[in-house]
Amino acid sequence: MEELLDLSKHEYKIIRSNLMEIVTCAERLELALEDADVYEEMGTCNKIVSSCYKVLSAVINSEEMVNLDDFKPITFCLSDMVEDMVNVCRSKLRKSNIQIITEIESAIYVYSDPDRLTSCLMNIIVNAISNVDRDDGVIRIKISRLNGTASITVSDNGYGAELEEIEERLVDEKRKTGLAVVGKFCRQAKTNLIVDDSADGGLIFSFRLPFPGRGEITLNSRKSFITHKSFSPILVYLAKIEEEDEED
Repeated sequence: MEELLDLSKHEYKIIRSNLMEIVTCAERLELALEDADVYEEMGTCNKIVSSCYKVLSAVINSEEMVNLDDFKPITFCLSDMVEDMVNVCRSKLRKSNIQIITEIESAIYVYSDPDRLTSCLMNIIVNAISNVDRDDGVIRIKISRLNGTASITVSDNGYGAELEEIEERLVDEKRKTGLAVVGKFCRQAKTNLIVDDSADGGLIFSFRLPFPGRGEITLNSRKSFITHKSFSPILVYLAKIEEEDEED
């Protein structure tokens, strides 16, 4: 994926658009093969889709590292955003026994960039999904008011990791991995990211976001930051996990 690291926004858009077209064609071909009872070639279509999703995930993270340079905070309801995000995640994880348990205080508004935060949280969630057992994995998300700020905490009961390695990945902007996106978001948002071993044996990620000041414009539409299109960043991240499960 090294070739994806130094592209322009326009080049990312072209790559993403063409990959989406390939996935769409492969999915249509799969349906046509099923209708024609030609099942032996459906596996090839699945492999094409799986490969495209893996590249799309890398493209989105690389693109996100560029987008983070243009950090645009607005006021929005963090509680609603996370609730919607978790609902999409639960729907995609219905084939596994992974639980996402939430503790979300209602009507918490923050001043941040909702699109950039979406990518940050999805990378934390996907990292947790990748490192918990498919039969008894538990991911806990807590959104609360804490000392005049909004506190965001994501923990899991997974396999854990060397904290030194995690910290290195959080600051490694050259590789543009998912954790690098998380690290850069927190730097752009001027918030301190805390990563530690969780009480359940996995990892815990925690950071805070400011409440809005007076006179800030509020984003009222929930559709603005959670989309259900086939290739929204949320579904691409989750599809990558789903495809990996099928390969196993």
